[in-house]
Amino acid sequence: MKMKMKPRKEQHNGVAYNHFDSTSDKVCFMFSGTGYTYEKPLLYYSTALMLELGYDVVQVCYTFDPQQFEQAPEAISETVYDAVNPIVENIFSTKSYTEAVYLGKSLGTLPIVDFYMQQSSLVPSRYVLLTPLLSLEHIMQNLLEKHAFLAIGTADPHYSKESLEQLSSHEVAIVENADHSLEIATNTVKSIIICQSLLTTLKAYLQ
Repeated sequence: MKMKMKPRKEQHNGVAYNHFDSTSDKVCFMFSGTGYTYEKPLLYYSTALMLELGYDVVQVCYTFDPQQFEQAPEAISETVYDAVNPIVENIFSTKSYTEAVYLGKSLGTLPIVDFYMQQSSLVPSRYVLLTPLLSLEHIMQNLLEKHAFLAIGTADPHYSKESLEQLSSHEVAIVENADHSLEIATNTVKSIIICQSLLTTLKAYLQ
């Protein structure tokens, strides 16, 4: 599959982003993982799905020095937020939107959970958390009594049955034996089926 729409490659505040811009009044902001980029299956097809559903899409392409990950988890989250938020604010300042979706993978879920989900927004917003870092205590605290679409595999090091039982207010997709990429390393076909299933569930959540 090849996306028909090509993004404009732009930059704001020193951070690059891909901007799929149309006449839509809905926008999806995407924040990738450290090694899980927008070309990887889940984010590639999530982008295609958001375009199919009529959203503009903004993929923030941040890069960080390894030493920045030696900070406390809360500081790492703030570092990512400081990279993405000027872009988010700039997009909102240039176009009127009636709806927003924040979609993050792994590292990219940190600013969503710690900042965007905690803030009141003039634009109705929904949140998609692919493999959030549930092993971090502050992440669990900030997820309590909130609502998001959350997907994680049982072979993910951040998976915890006990943690997920506390998150009953969320729409949770638990994938048996899937790793931090939401894939099964020894089963290619099964990994594709997992991707299809998650996107089908996500599409239903967004509609």
